[in-house]
Formats: sequence, structure tokens, C-alpha cells
Amino acid sequence: MQLSKATAAVALLSVCAFAADEWEQRWTMKRSDSSDRVRFSIERLRPGSRWMNSTDVPVSRFRNFSVDMLGRSSDARFEYVQDAGRLLCTGRFSWGSGSGTWTFTPNWAFVSELRHMGYGDPDEEQLLSLFLHDLTLEFARGVHDAGLQASLKELIELRIHGVRLDFIRDLKANGYDLPVRDVIQMRIHGVSSELIRDLKSAGYDLTGKQITELRIHGVSPEYLRDLRSFGLRPPASDLVQLKIHGVSPEYLKGLKDAGYSGLAVQEIVNLRTHGVSTAFARDAKDLGYQFTPRELTELRIHGVDGTYLRKLREAGMKNLNASQIAKLRMHGVF
Repeated sequence: MQLSKATAAVALLSVCAFAADEWEQRWTMKRSDSSDRVRFSIERLRPGSRWMNSTDVPVSRFRNFSVDMLGRSSDARFEYVQDAGRLLCTGRFSWGSGSGTWTFTPNWAFVSELRHMGYGDPDEEQLLSLFLHDLTLEFARGVHDAGLQASLKELIELRIHGVRLDFIRDLKANGYDLPVRDVIQMRIHGVSSELIRDLKSAGYDLTGKQITELRIHGVSPEYLRDLRSFGLRPPASDLVQLKIHGVSPEYLKGLKDAGYSGLAVQEIVNLRTHGVSTAFARDAKDLGYQFTPRELTELRIHGVDGTYLRKLREAGMKNLNASQIAKLRMHGVF
């Protein structure tokens, strides 16, 4: 691809800026646990400022380098290549490791493509970030084609936080047109494509922030499926309440087995909040009581449990209603 005179001028000025910078730029390398990777570290420092990037890099990313070079003492001169540019590394290998200095040469065709897609011209730090985070043209095009309208800074943030193209495409396929910040927050908090699809298929039309809140409170695809199996499709705010108060699928099953199916979400939350166990609900049923959810809650508030109900029965106190049982407990009977 031929560059215009204007682009070439920008390139020349940028190279000059890179050369004039006072950063000390170092690299180190050693073997990694994988035979086809090496541990490659890049450092830049000057008085008052320092940063370092260290990661396991596939050997295929290097030119004029093989792992065998780490096993002998020799001069080092190789390139580390990404879409955004390349590092020319010079130094020395010695007995299993290597070190030296590096210079960065941008890929101006890459810069031109970014500009063509509307991302603008990256500055020096942005170019290095694009390089170090392996931000490819494929990723930049995917974000652009999905209509995400990301700035160059946001494009880098998407990559830093591990947002994948398939995740962005799933959002689009399910009708979500979200700001970049919402997409990043969803990824940070572990929102999966499966959760997005399940929410949509269950009829939830939510914002990115609402989906993130659900995930923060532990709402998972499995939890949604369990709720549906009990005939529950609560609003998103109620989903959060159920999880906050520890309403588990096992708790719902226990209530159902005790004859309490088809309850409203608030009734379930009230039972769980006031410590009404499924064992208490089941004991009441086994003893022949037909308490409402509200009566179960009131009884539990006053300290009535299955053991107390049995004592009343054994003492011949039958056919008592919930109010009478609560009064007996309040007055210390048994």
C-alpha cells in the first residue's frame, strides 16, 4: 500500500519524535513453561516514570529468532512483530536468557487503516498500547462493523479488558446497541454470551447496566433456567432481590414440595428473609396445617418451628390457627 505525502510526513515526524524521546527501552527474555512460547518482557523508564509489560509470547511472533538461541552465548538481533508495528531488539543471549534494548517502528499501513475506519491517528503511547495488547486489524474492523462507534482509546480498553469479537457479535445479534463503557463493564463482571442469550429468550429487554447488575449478584443462565422450571419469570429487579436474599433453586424446590408453589417473588423473599426454612414449611404440612406464606412468616418471627408444633399436638392442642399458636409461643407455653 502506497502512503500519501501527508501520511509519509506524519510518519517521518513520528519517527523523529520516537528517536528524540528520552526513554530507556529494555527487553528481557527467558524460556516459558510452553515449548512454543517464551517469556518476553518490555520495559521503558526515565526519571520519575517507568512501565513494564511481561507476557508469554508465541515464538512465531518473532523474526530471526529460535528458542535454541537462548541456550548459547551469542549476540541478539531479532524482531517482535504485531499488526501495529515491530520491535527491533538488540542485545545478547547467555545461558537460557537474553536482554538488551529495543526500538519501535510503527506499521503505517496499519495506522492508515485505522484512520480509514474512523479511529483517527494514534499518538506514540497509543501505538505502543495497540502493539503491546496485540490489537489486530481484524479486531478493529470487527468493532467497527458491529457499529460500536468506539474511539481509539475505547478500542484499546476493549482489548485490555478481554472483550472478544464473538461477544460483541452476540450482543448485536440479540438486539443490543450498547455504549462501549457498558460493554467493558459487562466483560469485567463476567457477563457471558450465554447469559445474554438466555435473558433475551426469556423475554427480558434490559440495558447493559441492568445485565451487569444481575451478573454482579450472581444471576447465571442456570439460575434463570431453574426459576423457569418453577414457573417464575420475575422482573429484573426481583431477580436481584432473589439472589441477594439467598433464594436458591433448592429452596424453591423445598417450598414446592411443602405445597407452596406459584408464590409471588415478594412472598418468597419474605419467607427467606425471616428464616422460614423449607423444613419448617414441610413439618407444618406433615402435621396437617395449611398456613399461608404470611402466617408462616409470622410464626417464624415469634420463634415457632416444627418442634414447637409437635409439642402442641402431643399436648392435645389441635385445630389451632396461626394466631393462636403465635400467642401461645409469645406467652411461654412450652
